[in-house]
Amino acid sequence: MKKKLILAVGIMAVIFNLGSCTEKEAGEKTIVFGDVSWDSVQVHNRIVAFIIENGLEGYKADYMPGDTLPIINGIIQGDIDVDMESWHSNFPEVYKKGIDAGDLVDLGKNMPDAPQGWWIPRYLVEGPDAVAPDLKSVADLPGYAGLFTDPEDRDKGLVYGGVAGWSQMAISEEIFNSFGLEETFNLGIAGSGSALAGTMVGAYEKGEAWCGYYWAPTAVLGKLDMVRLEGSEYAPADVNILVNSSMLEKAPDVVEILKRYSTTVDDNNEFLAKMDEKGWTTDETARWFLKNKEEVWTKWVSAEVAEKVKSAL
Repeated sequence: MKKKLILAVGIMAVIFNLGSCTEKEAGEKTIVFGDVSWDSVQVHNRIVAFIIENGLEGYKADYMPGDTLPIINGIIQGDIDVDMESWHSNFPEVYKKGIDAGDLVDLGKNMPDAPQGWWIPRYLVEGPDAVAPDLKSVADLPGYAGLFTDPEDRDKGLVYGGVAGWSQMAISEEIFNSFGLEETFNLGIAGSGSALAGTMVGAYEKGEAWCGYYWAPTAVLGKLDMVRLEGSEYAPADVNILVNSSMLEKAPDVVEILKRYSTTVDDNNEFLAKMDEKGWTTDETARWFLKNKEEVWTKWVSAEVAEKVKSAL
């Protein structure tokens, strides 16, 4: 098996620096959110931030940028207060360690069963112009290596396994090896999430073949019509809200909101597609959600808090 590193179209800095937090203002408690590198979690962070800054008294929100494992370790250590999208089933050992030590508290699901796996464009397998109508599963891929030709090794196909440094790559490698794809395919490794998305979108816009790892909710899967291959399904991801145990005393009213916080994959795909279409920032997208999804978020808060948030909007 040849692994290929697909370089990022942009540089994603992994920053883990406590100096990025602003100084606490007098009488305010700062709640630090883990700003992991994908858009949905950053929007969730800003939805909660708007609610607690405008609907509650005495809170200020701040954000700590970083990648998945530094963020969860930061919560365990108490440097970060909240992770709105844990995806902790991708690294269960770290999660268990934090839970067992009593440093990590799981407040429940943000969204149920976020899908991960290997996807292909639907137009390859359905419709009058489908070129691979019998391609249903990973087991079928060896017969279609010529469809997914690796431009740098034309004797083999190319499947994008995921992103360098992401824990999900180990699962993609296991799928790749268990189906014996090394004889007919190379495994592509993207340098960043944006680079991976770029390969998919680029192929889709040209009507070309593409196969690789992706997940929902994302703006990409909210806009493109993709099909997940059988045999590539990851176990349903636990996309939970995690907090440091100090939050139970530091901000019990925030914890109560987070316990009731709940969205769906469809909710997320909708606001991410809107964000991409309109070119909104994460703050603008959070405000759109609060203005247009009252039936969702008002269930998380008291009527009094809801009125304050609506007035602030």
